[in-house]
Amino acid sequence: MKLRSLASSFLLFAAAGGCSSSDAPVNIPPDTAPVVDLPARTTNVSGVLYDPEAFLVAFMTVPEEEAGNALPGLFEGPYTFLSAIMGGQVSLSSPEGDGALVSAPSDFGGTWSVVGAPSGETTAYLASATPPEEPVEPNPDFPVPMPTTTYFPTTYVRPILASVTQCYGQAAVLVGNTGALDAVAQAMTEAGTPTTPADLLDPTKTGGVALLFVHDMSFLADLFQTPVSSIAEASAGRLFALDWAPVEEAPLPGQSPMGFMVLPGSESFLGYFALVLPPNATEPVTVNLVDTFVPEPEPDPEAPPRPYLIPPVIVEPRPGEVSVYRAFGQIPMPPGEEPPPGGGLEDPPPPEPEPTWTCYIPPPPVELPEEPVDPEGPPAE
Repeated sequence: MKLRSLASSFLLFAAAGGCSSSDAPVNIPPDTAPVVDLPARTTNVSGVLYDPEAFLVAFMTVPEEEAGNALPGLFEGPYTFLSAIMGGQVSLSSPEGDGALVSAPSDFGGTWSVVGAPSGETTAYLASATPPEEPVEPNPDFPVPMPTTTYFPTTYVRPILASVTQCYGQAAVLVGNTGALDAVAQAMTEAGTPTTPADLLDPTKTGGVALLFVHDMSFLADLFQTPVSSIAEASAGRLFALDWAPVEEAPLPGQSPMGFMVLPGSESFLGYFALVLPPNATEPVTVNLVDTFVPEPEPDPEAPPRPYLIPPVIVEPRPGEVSVYRAFGQIPMPPGEEPPPGGGLEDPPPPEPEPTWTCYIPPPPVELPEEPVDPEGPPAE
């Protein structure tokens, strides 16, 4: 009797609670459902800290047989090995000025890492590097003599979009007192303004100094390519065109210990420029660039069309530090045709197995002004 009563009570309770033979779901009132905050979305960002000027010298001096088939990309070949910097720290800061995330000192290969950086589809960072406390000795394997260098705080003005769980292969750079900055300081001293490389980073004397590299086309902004001989013109500040030559026992007039020197005029065969901003500068400066390539009478049909279209570079004042920019040529298009995204390059196949290794969002293509076309054609001779 007790067992029968217990069974009857269970069936009555199940019917009242909606647990019948039907599959109808149990409705839980929304105000009684548990609410749990999801953890903030983060990513790990890592890369290499290196000297872009030493990288460029290595690119020009390492024998071809030693370079092998390695592309001159940031993480391939001997170029990064020779120019990597140990003991520097990298901080990631957003353009909005949020708090920076700082890495541990870079290792012997220049590797650095920031763990747990807030991420998102629109979360972008810039990598700024703080140099080691002591001067850095050159890599003894360098094919040409290189000086001991004291480095300055440097920002690589290239956005890192932290939108994936792992952000590999990011570049951070440091520029020192033995390269272009020394050559610029000598040129300014010769022109009547006594200047040292450290003076170029004194906020009471300048609004900062920007270094600009102009390269051949590249799939990714960290993939170094052949320098493009260029002419540059800046809307403000003092612009210096730069060149390089090996340092002999008797350096050339105005040559820095690393071999860089200032050229007269505004054309750099090396595609390398320095812009010194005036003190208290607050407005961005536009640098317009022109490819100086002169086509051959019978150009190589397999070579890309030249001269390139080079988008202008917008330089932001950064007093007290060096900023590094890169510009890449774009394939010119016939009049009336729009260049495809990326300057005419197709996206490269992603590496396996991680397709988001670059963590990079390229800037939108710059609309270059087209030359007016006379519908009636050129005047008759």
